[in-house]
Amino acid sequence: MTDDLTGRIEELERRVAAIERSMQSGGECVQDQKPLSIREFVNSKKPKTSVDATLLIGFYLEKSAKVSPFTSDDLSRGFAEAREPRPGNLSDMIYKNVRKGFFTEAAAKKEGSKSYIVTNSGERFIENGLHDESGA
Repeated sequence: MTDDLTGRIEELERRVAAIERSMQSGGECVQDQKPLSIREFVNSKKPKTSVDATLLIGFYLEKSAKVSPFTSDDLSRGFAEAREPRPGNLSDMIYKNVRKGFFTEAAAKKEGSKSYIVTNSGERFIENGLHDESGA
């Protein structure tokens, strides 16, 4: 009986140690956590402009939907899926994100159209709550 109890205690100690390591490295404790939908993701970030919403949808397409690179058609579908109003001139929203350094044109075209990826600067902008790194 003591061997059984000792084995159970050792197993619990291993499990607790694994949970503690996961917590220290920033890992998730909860398994089987459902990913956010594109709508939930965009709503959670509270974009104030169509340019920011376009960036968020591009980021979601890359990171969660595994659509990389993405085209303006992909972004248009993302707006529809997120139930966000599609900007009247989506190409302008893309251009403004390129100009800010948040999108860059991908090396190869996708389905005959220009395609884009989110830059590291774009990712940091999102991680900083849609503010530049200086907090402005």
